[in-house]
Amino acid sequence: MDVIGAEPFVNGVATLLSHRGTVENIRLHPGDVRDLFDVLPDGCIARAFLLYPDPWPKARHHRRRFVTPEYLAPLCRVMAPGAELRVATDIPDYVRQTLEEVPAAGFARVGRPQGLPWEGWPSTRYERKALREGRQPHYLAFLRL
Repeated sequence: MDVIGAEPFVNGVATLLSHRGTVENIRLHPGDVRDLFDVLPDGCIARAFLLYPDPWPKARHHRRRFVTPEYLAPLCRVMAPGAELRVATDIPDYVRQTLEEVPAAGFARVGRPQGLPWEGWPSTRYERKALREGRQPHYLAFLRL
């Protein structure tokens, strides 16, 4: 199984490359994942992760969040039926919007505790920062219908 990582920030790409080691099944797109939606075939993704996305906290910027119909529709297209979407965030309003928008885009929520990470979850620096600052991480999972 190959893993595609997408990171629009140069520092994030450099960090990932420095940790990659000898892993052979990782492909890195040094840009926004949304660029890939135009070239990926239907149903080719088995699992997708949205990890601590930019929350765009101002109400007038919420349309820029990834969990909007504009971005979820192409994601749904490239995900195979039954594929899993995992979302991790520490922003309560992002959780709210995710729970509203993702099911409407063709996904069903997987019943699991929001506050517990997935098995094998490697903590991220954004998760550690949230915990240090007293914010509760949420781990949401959905299946593509």
